[in-house]
Amino acid sequence: MNTLFFLYSPVADEGQAWLQSGGALRPLGSQSPAALASQHAGAACVVFLPSERCLFTSVAATAQQLRQAGHSLGWLIEEQTGEDVENLQVIAAAGDSDDKTSLLAINRQELQALLDTLRRSGLHVVALLPDLFLLPATDAGWQLAELPGGRVALRSGRHRGAVLESDLLPLMLEAALQESETAPAALQVTSAGLETAVAAWSQAQGIPVQRQEGLDAEAALSAATDWTRHPANFLQGGFAVSRQFALPRGLRIAAIFVAAAFAVQLLSEWVHYGYYRYQASKTEAAATALYRQMFPDERRIVNLRRQLQAHLNDNVGQGTALPALTRIAESLQGSGLHAQRLDFNAGVLTLDVEARALGELDTFRQKLEGQGFRSEIVSANAQGGLIRGRLRVEGGA
Repeated sequence: MNTLFFLYSPVADEGQAWLQSGGALRPLGSQSPAALASQHAGAACVVFLPSERCLFTSVAATAQQLRQAGHSLGWLIEEQTGEDVENLQVIAAAGDSDDKTSLLAINRQELQALLDTLRRSGLHVVALLPDLFLLPATDAGWQLAELPGGRVALRSGRHRGAVLESDLLPLMLEAALQESETAPAALQVTSAGLETAVAAWSQAQGIPVQRQEGLDAEAALSAATDWTRHPANFLQGGFAVSRQFALPRGLRIAAIFVAAAFAVQLLSEWVHYGYYRYQASKTEAAATALYRQMFPDERRIVNLRRQLQAHLNDNVGQGTALPALTRIAESLQGSGLHAQRLDFNAGVLTLDVEARALGELDTFRQKLEGQGFRSEIVSANAQGGLIRGRLRVEGGA
């Protein structure tokens, strides 16, 4: 049976193609999907899409835990994605260690649109994988190779790696090294240009660079690999290629029984899942309420975590916010005052406190002065037997 291999271009509706027939691989050059389908009608097609469209990650989960997760793998990487995990096609592959499992993800709509485009052109797509897997995974080290379009692929494990533009190569290597538990034994490259590009980085890290011929697409495609059963094939679950067959009646009854038992188990899992989702929503609501209390001028909350981080970064950029807050908190200890609210704007801290007497406010102000702050009591009002005071605090460097 003839098999087509199509390396999809990240910038155009075409790509490099090969035909495997009778055990021999023949390059077909740059082709559009329609031209490829018309010349080789009926041939099964394995497509390699740009790895930039995919997410490569790993989770601390065993195979048994993944089986228990069922179709909810997306929730394992919820914090690593910038979109609703229900919109992701997530597949699991064997990890590089017994307690870790590699996960690959791609946007479902993007995957479906790509499949629709290829199938409308007449291609019979049986497997769809990231082009990173055209590089071999070996224990000898990391593999670094050039891909069409000025891109460089780094494979740092069986199901780990990245593909970026060539000018971002040092950044990609540094990020991969930080994510890896151990440094690679060597860095294998396919060309003198890549060897030169990584020379400074590899020397600084003490990682030897080896020139390795054959780290290219044709070498991977010539190997006897069943790409339809490859762990990185995104055509799984609802995207699996239909194989039309009929089960015998006895097996159909057994399948119905197994499906019913699975449905009961799934219902139980979803009950637990719903409970934890409810608890998570309560926690999120509490965090949102606290955030609005801290930043009342914030009109819209899109991403609570990122917006809070932005406020923290802004304060760090102003140089004195966090150290000043720490010193003010230390001054409050043992003063008898209770802090009610703290605002920070343009280097000025406004602190609302409750005191039992006006003298406690003035003592606290003097204590801040001794810490190097410029402080003044803006207001002091009696409320319910207590003194509600507001202090303006600056400096403290």
